[in-house]
Amino acid sequence: MRRFVCSIFLTCCSVYLSPAAQAEKTLVSVRNVTIEGGLDIGGSAFYLPNVNFGAGSYAPRSDGRYSRAQSPSYGELYGKPILSGRWDLGQGYAVIGKASALGAATLGHGDAQEVSQTSGTPRSVYLEEANIGITLPVHLAGNRQQVTVLGGRQAFAVDDGFLIGKGTYSAGSRGAWWYAPRFAFSGPGVIKLEGNPVRADIFMLENNVDNDLDRGYDRPKTKFVGFDISWFRNTPGGHGENTYADRSAYVTLTYFHVRDADTSAHYDYSYRGDRDGMNVASVSWGGTLFPVKPLGISKNFTFYGSFVSEQNSHAGNGYKSVEAYGMYFEPGYRFTMLPWQPQIFYRYTRYGGNKNPNGTVKRSYDNFFLYDGKRYCYGGYWPGEIVGMYLAPLSDLEIHQFDLTATPPVHLLNKEDSLKLGLHYYDLSLVHPSGFGLKSVGRHISNELDATAEYALNATTSASLAGGVAFSGPSGRALAHSGVPGGYPIPDIGRHAGIIEVYFFKHF
Repeated sequence: MRRFVCSIFLTCCSVYLSPAAQAEKTLVSVRNVTIEGGLDIGGSAFYLPNVNFGAGSYAPRSDGRYSRAQSPSYGELYGKPILSGRWDLGQGYAVIGKASALGAATLGHGDAQEVSQTSGTPRSVYLEEANIGITLPVHLAGNRQQVTVLGGRQAFAVDDGFLIGKGTYSAGSRGAWWYAPRFAFSGPGVIKLEGNPVRADIFMLENNVDNDLDRGYDRPKTKFVGFDISWFRNTPGGHGENTYADRSAYVTLTYFHVRDADTSAHYDYSYRGDRDGMNVASVSWGGTLFPVKPLGISKNFTFYGSFVSEQNSHAGNGYKSVEAYGMYFEPGYRFTMLPWQPQIFYRYTRYGGNKNPNGTVKRSYDNFFLYDGKRYCYGGYWPGEIVGMYLAPLSDLEIHQFDLTATPPVHLLNKEDSLKLGLHYYDLSLVHPSGFGLKSVGRHISNELDATAEYALNATTSASLAGGVAFSGPSGRALAHSGVPGGYPIPDIGRHAGIIEVYFFKHF
């Protein structure tokens, strides 16, 4: 395992030493037609001692049985070639399009969930994006805006993806479960109004589902229609109308209706087919919303958050209705007056849950198309690299998270590179243990502390090394116990679990 991790780390180093990264290369430029190409590659490696607090990870075999690994190791690789085109028609009008494919593979034991979804060295190559559309200028309220109509398979996110951000699940034979490089939704498509300080989207999309390819672990097929509208302030020189990272402050309202969803019994274990007909509304915000210049809050204090409501009066598969919610609140501060400019934030996240697993009103939160949400910290919305990634459910869950990051004033390979160091603490508890059939068990799942080092050679080349340890609580040990496949002896469920992981990314 040490040789395996070292080999991946050397691969990362070779990426660092490659020539300076470039943006998409122009392949064709004839009159008003431009075609550009690019390539993303990424890789990751993991070693998880005493995973799931000793319960281990079970890899399904072709004979229907399982192979158990108490301390699994695995790796992931993916590549994504990209083609994009633009035909300028003059006066701000243009025809645009994009196509990409994605090949991915998982090596070693496969991901470290109790029943691994990517064991057996799966690999696949298939279509990711394939879309075409038009852009046109408009003038509303005396201001100039741009409207983009884009149809087909496409990446789409609202804000940083707490509710909508991921249209394809990476599992089974798709491979690369942890890296999760697939994003595209299928059409019909999206209409974008890109103005300043107001932007909006109208969308009619569906997620990409293939349970044969994903070995039965995919999400319910979901077709939905809705809109979002944002007020925002730009960072200096930013383009917040089309780039989330350029919004120094924003407030977004989102609504969508699930017009059709798979209600088969396959999803009983977590969804029970209740998405069909659901109405989902959210308000989200972020950045420096309340500037107080005398206190330095105008640029150093941030406050992010979101509240999501899920309602369905015609739920199926044993439910009469859905009344669920999810939310997070995240104040943060950057100490620009101190060396290394440390940044700290606290995030409180709560996903509603059911007290009675057999009740007729579903209160367990459905995270729909949750994506990373990574703004300035490692891991995004996933509550930890050990427990939150492999064991804890993202429903019926309460999370207290503290993050401290710092950027030392050092440059390793050139004057533009950067190194970010981080400490990340997570305290996880079930809201209602009884919702998981756990009786007379305390709510606490685990405490976890992770340390990270993130290196960016430039905007298109990066890598990271992380390590951590988790300490189990009563609910954590009970979840690990209940996840062991039936008919197999229960291993000793202990107090500790760990991780060492490394990843790299390169865009050509």
